[in-house]
Amino acid sequence: MPLLRPDLADFPAYQRPPEPPAGLRLHMNEAAADWPEAARKALIARLQSLPFHLYPERQGELTERLRQRLGAPEGGLLLGPSSGALLDLLAMAGLCPEDQVAIPDPGFSLYPLLVRRHGGSVRPVPQGTGFPLEPWFAALDCRQIWLTLPNNPTGAWVPPDQLEPLLAAAASQPDPPLVVLDEAYAEFAPATHRLAVDRYPNLVLLRTFSKALASAAWRLGYLVGDPALIAKLATLQLPYSLPAASLEALDVALDFASDFEAAVRAVPERRDRLAAALRSHLAAPSAGNFLHLSPDPSATLEAAGMKVRRLPGADAARVTLGTEADMAQVAAALGTSLSAPAPRPRRRLLVLDVDGVLIDADRSFMEAVARALAELRPALPWSDDAYRAFKRVGGYNNDFRLAAGALALAEAQGDVDLQPLVEGAAGKGFPELEARIQALEPSAQVGVQKHYADTIRLERPLVSLAELQATGWELAVLTGRPPEELELAWRVLGFQLPAVCDAAPHLRKPEPAGLLQLADAFRAEELLFAGDTVDDAACLRAAAALRPELTWRFAALGPDRARFAAPVDVQCASLRDLLPMLSQELP
Repeated sequence: MPLLRPDLADFPAYQRPPEPPAGLRLHMNEAAADWPEAARKALIARLQSLPFHLYPERQGELTERLRQRLGAPEGGLLLGPSSGALLDLLAMAGLCPEDQVAIPDPGFSLYPLLVRRHGGSVRPVPQGTGFPLEPWFAALDCRQIWLTLPNNPTGAWVPPDQLEPLLAAAASQPDPPLVVLDEAYAEFAPATHRLAVDRYPNLVLLRTFSKALASAAWRLGYLVGDPALIAKLATLQLPYSLPAASLEALDVALDFASDFEAAVRAVPERRDRLAAALRSHLAAPSAGNFLHLSPDPSATLEAAGMKVRRLPGADAARVTLGTEADMAQVAAALGTSLSAPAPRPRRRLLVLDVDGVLIDADRSFMEAVARALAELRPALPWSDDAYRAFKRVGGYNNDFRLAAGALALAEAQGDVDLQPLVEGAAGKGFPELEARIQALEPSAQVGVQKHYADTIRLERPLVSLAELQATGWELAVLTGRPPEELELAWRVLGFQLPAVCDAAPHLRKPEPAGLLQLADAFRAEELLFAGDTVDDAACLRAAAALRPELTWRFAALGPDRARFAAPVDVQCASLRDLLPMLSQELP
């Protein structure tokens, strides 16, 4: 009997590219530059006092820090010793002998090895230098589907709205495949696919710190996905598999996130300038930190002291983007010159609440809540003023929760006018009633939604899509509406925007997860959230505390704005009043 599995008899070892004896390393898709000096000194100071004789104990702490920054639900993130190791874990956990895994062709050279070592078989999906989606629909019968966006080695990328039909089709299969969305190079793309994770439990998002935090030496990556799936994967991860030094490095790198972010954001503009400058070689459209060049320039570049990745079977090579000086050398070796960097516009995202901002919905929701309460507790005196009082307390942005809060308070205090009781709870709410509120919310939801089907006729849009687009900002929505009511909002508005809604507890304002997901999805540098409640303001401030390297602003709108606006906030009566200000420097 063989000592090892027979199918491993001819298993090829991973062959790392030979190191150049000297010159530029442009063959390994590493960050263009090493850590900033201040970050390096901070880490060295940590390591000097790190106890080498103890097992690493900070994985849970760093996982939680990262989870909060990414707006993932509790238990929805797994930190691992490199993204490759996490892919290996997914293959080990999910593949039985001869299960098929669909991978892009061309694609990451490690994929076939990871699949085969766990007894699976590879189904290559032809992609060329682009990323056509049609062939992937024929692979939905595979056990797992590994999508690499941007793809390696070509840099091809697909926008979230174009990928959506494939994700929906995969999720609708009788036995849905696990879709692994490998975003190792997401930080260099126009956008990320972050918003898809919460909507598809069969989807996991895979990322690495090798490029985003210039930390290839520390071998760290992470998965984001459905907490139930992530929990199962976590039980299979070997204990203490992340070295203490790597965990300290991640902690320090996140402290210096703004420095790393600045370096990352300079790469796409440099990449596109080099691609445009080349006359003797064709650069495939790339959203990564590298270019796929044909015909193969390897001999020319290596003769000039630059090592690049030859691509077997193709008259092409992959060239990693280095520093400005590095790329000037590449351009010169290929018979051209690199133009000077152009000023880079900041990525600005305008996030909009729906009710009271995009839509005049006060009367609609007030009526729906009033009618629901009249059915659920007929003797309760209820008024618009009581409704508004709950909105001012904070924590009642969702009207199902608001109605449940009114019912719980009435149970505790009797059928009395609730307005003065609620006004007196401003800033602290009713923590003693929380368990009862949660218990009452399902019945409150049924009642409110039943009547909202009629009261929605009272709603009207407050702005047009053309007015929003004229600002020049990218646009998104963060709303306390559940998914089914968000669909109704699109009908009222007559248009749709990328959105995060109240689809899960971690996405409910004042939790900051929705804003953090939008910031990630749009790769935003400056984010302005326009809202009309205390929960909107609290959501913004919590997000800003978790990702201070970004610029966060809040625009307080509506008649109650003075109650929740801070001195640094923009204040306007309505969104229409705010929009002209966005073409100027905000006060």
